[in-house]
Amino acid sequence: MIFGTWYPGYMLVTSLLFGSTAFAFNLLLDDGTKIRRIALSAFAVIYLSSTGVLFASSMGFMLKWGLSPLLAIISAAFFLRSQEEGRSQTKMLILGSLFFILSWASFSSSIILMALLIVGLIHFAPRGPDRSFSTSLHIKLSIAILSASAVLAIAGIRIAALNPPTNPLIGSAQGVFDSILLQNPLDSILLALAATLAGLASVLIAAPLHSNDFNSWFIIAFRDYLGFVVGILFIILGVIYASKKSLPTRQLVLLFGLLFTAMAFITVARTPFIHRYQSLWIPIAILVILSAFSWLSYLNLALIRNLVLGVVIAAAILSGWHIGTSSLGMATIERQRDVANSSTLGNPEECLNEASRTLEQIAPTITAQRLCSILNALNQREWVLERQVLP
Repeated sequence: MIFGTWYPGYMLVTSLLFGSTAFAFNLLLDDGTKIRRIALSAFAVIYLSSTGVLFASSMGFMLKWGLSPLLAIISAAFFLRSQEEGRSQTKMLILGSLFFILSWASFSSSIILMALLIVGLIHFAPRGPDRSFSTSLHIKLSIAILSASAVLAIAGIRIAALNPPTNPLIGSAQGVFDSILLQNPLDSILLALAATLAGLASVLIAAPLHSNDFNSWFIIAFRDYLGFVVGILFIILGVIYASKKSLPTRQLVLLFGLLFTAMAFITVARTPFIHRYQSLWIPIAILVILSAFSWLSYLNLALIRNLVLGVVIAAAILSGWHIGTSSLGMATIERQRDVANSSTLGNPEECLNEASRTLEQIAPTITAQRLCSILNALNQREWVLERQVLP
């Protein structure tokens, strides 16, 4: 409402939201060590660069993408502060729950992902000097948060089913649920595992985050060679165990499990190739990589850790360049949107040519023929405000 149809205003607010999220994320995870601060700074830039995908998204979703994870991180901060001495545990838990509900309210379909992020932060954030440690409380909080997210998700599906969308471009909740039941469970699990491994690699090298086409190719490559990739991973873990007599920590296994669950949710609910949750799983992936850093430091494998850190820093520099070039290209994209939304699309005789030319900007997931048929149907609906028939 504030910016109307002025696209740069929405991008500015979204960038501020993503920047605030990165800052809060770093503040919560900073343990005072130099290596952690360097890694967090690099990951902050990479996370900010993930907003590049939002140039092809609607304005409302941009704000939801930025606001929901920020509220989830604030929620995790209050849950963590409930363990500090001198704090009212009840008050902190109530505030944490409040921000968790607000995170759901800002982007309801991401509630599962935000719950997984909060659980990951609770188990990974460093403990302060005046914060008592209670594994049982961590587990109880995790179970409560995941249970609440499941209840809220079911409630959201029920509410959506009772209020089907009037816009044909928006899929119904029942349609999504029916498509989930038709999926092959084994194929979904293997695809989620491929998306998880590809996601970790994407965050490390950053580049796939900026391109849906590259991201799709990347996941397909991991899916097609999943056995080979998993085999290499087990060989690396076997070599580390043979030399250091140590397996991955329970924390690393937990965080990897959270990321896999997030990717499984994305796989069954939408698609991991080009999905609405493009940036929401990235903080969970960062937690996995940071936990791997900690494990490598514990094993005194500084060479491998520094090599991976160097790759992340180089990726962050590349991401900084991407942010600059994307900002410069924003005006061009906005002009394309203006042209695509012109009256030409409303003319049945000219719609197909115009839709084919601008489809990538306005509706990349459907065909030009389908878009024109939807627009033609919309033009004939009396419930469209601009064309409402007055008595």
